[in-house]
Amino acid sequence: MSEPINILYVEDNEGDVELMRMSIDRYCASLNIVLDVAETVAEAKAIFAHDKHVIALIDWNLPDGEGIDVLKFIREMHESLPVFLLSGVITEDNIKLTEKYKPTACLEKDYGKAFFSALEKCILSMD
Repeated sequence: MSEPINILYVEDNEGDVELMRMSIDRYCASLNIVLDVAETVAEAKAIFAHDKHVIALIDWNLPDGEGIDVLKFIREMHESLPVFLLSGVITEDNIKLTEKYKPTACLEKDYGKAFFSALEKCILSMD
């Protein structure tokens, strides 16, 4: 088995976490992806390890803040870690708020093949 690919996934909705896990199994089965799930900004800050996680997938709306709070925290330690902010609806205002912190992308939540192909491409480009 290949080395684990540790991804921080910040999401407070259990259904979305399950969809992410199922979609990874379906579309990225050849990769050994390990999801570390945090449900809040505080929990994400507590479990993020820039020497372990290679990508962060962060929901925009969290119970104790916004995904941009996690993005800011990650950028303080790691300038180039791929960070994807996810939401049911991404607005131009949301995108403008994040520009300073250089997310890899702000995307609408999607559990389809195109999203996971892009995720896999991002992972493979890190080798």
